[in-house]
Amino acid sequence: MNLESKVRGLTLGAQVLPLHKVASSDLGALAPLVGVWENIQIPGSEAPSGWNTISVPGQDTGFVFEVIPYTETLTFNPVVVQAGNRGPVVKGQQVEQLIFGLLYEQQIVSACETSFCNDRGFPKGSTIHVETGLFLNIGQPNGGYTIARMSTIPHGNSLLALGSSFDTENPGTSFFDPASSIPTMLNGGPITQLGYSDPIIGNPQFAEFNQVNPNAFLQSTLESLVGSTGGVTNMTVIEMSTSTPDANGGILNIPFIQMNVNATKMDATFWIEDITDSNGNADQILQYSQTINLVFPATGSAQPINWPHVTVNTMRKRPETEMQFRSMDENEAFDPTAGLTPSEI
Repeated sequence: MNLESKVRGLTLGAQVLPLHKVASSDLGALAPLVGVWENIQIPGSEAPSGWNTISVPGQDTGFVFEVIPYTETLTFNPVVVQAGNRGPVVKGQQVEQLIFGLLYEQQIVSACETSFCNDRGFPKGSTIHVETGLFLNIGQPNGGYTIARMSTIPHGNSLLALGSSFDTENPGTSFFDPASSIPTMLNGGPITQLGYSDPIIGNPQFAEFNQVNPNAFLQSTLESLVGSTGGVTNMTVIEMSTSTPDANGGILNIPFIQMNVNATKMDATFWIEDITDSNGNADQILQYSQTINLVFPATGSAQPINWPHVTVNTMRKRPETEMQFRSMDENEAFDPTAGLTPSEI
């Protein structure tokens, strides 16, 4: 099959494929995500596994720092999108790209029962976030990026984040870099005005949660799951960011958001972990940490400040949503001309 015929088979549009027609190799690092993920129950704790920290403009104070425990359903649908892109012809060969990806939907519901949460408008059971989009295995050539995430949020945002993945064995439990909720200047430097960090550092809203560094909660949750003699045996790490100086990742906001609380950057890491507990029981969990930079001046000030909005969770897949991919030999590849007549090929 020549390149021209193959590209014609791909078409310039996209198609949706049932999972049984796709090999896990087509999705790469995204393959283990297929299914419905929900909060885990932390052993020996009543605390939810999902947590949100965010600073928003305050009416009587410069800002209000909110900490919201939450439950989540994160669905990577068992259908696969496939699209083909054409590039230039180089030395008689047309550069082409074959993309596979997963549709996803995220719904986050408050698990907060405090009077503060009730007064702020997110009592237990209220939906606080909905998001839909695509995770794409984009392959090469893409400037070193192999993963793309395209998201839409009904606040009036859409984003394109780019990244890559890697696999590792026996990483321990202390591989989480800090994720800070402390505001900074736009250049990342410390804030010189007094009091901007006091409500975050000096006023813990939940004793069980580290609101200064939410990733510390991911580590303690993992340690409670694996126990003293278990551990992480294999791990796939997916890292992505909208800040891509050599590409066109970014966030688009409607005018109201851009003028008032501008979302400027997102960084996210997903850890897909095969674990064993102290009794030798095997499991697979998904942990993630995401930070969105929100830029606005504190009430009464004209100085724009960068306020990190951090979300973390530890999740387990519903067993009934485990899906099986088409079995393929290692050297077999998806044939985009499958189903075409000989004249079309």
